Amino acid sequence: MQNRKKQLLFATIVFLFITIGCTQDKNIGTVVTPEADMIETIIIGPYRTDCVGAFPQECYLEFNEEAGEWHFFYEGIQGFDYEEGFIWTLKVSLHERPEGIQDVGRYEYRLVEVLKKEEASVDERPPRDPTKD
Repeated sequence: MQNRKKQLLFATIVFLFITIGCTQDKNIGTVVTPEADMIETIIIGPYRTDCVGAFPQECYLEFNEEAGEWHFFYEGIQGFDYEEGFIWTLKVSLHERPEGIQDVGRYEYRLVEVLKKEEASVDERPPRDPTKD
């Protein structure tokens, strides 16, 4: 009887170690910086335009270099003092928003640095390709 209890205890301990060892922790090996999830460089156009996301609003235009086209940029950029009439190249930090917030994008954008500010016409629709100078 005593031997049976020892075997059961041993089997329970082994099972526990296996269970704990097989549990996946998504944060193991991940470096999380409290400052920002990512840093990106974005190009913002010389005017804002009407757009509809979750609601009607005014959007920045963002240049997508891969597609060679301007697209709506629905988010705001904290710390960015926008002025019409310029094409802006910005370094921004992206901060992941908590889950469950509705009608906003996954990231909050914060200005890190203005890399370039070029004069551009607000009458040119769409604006010129900022990568072809």
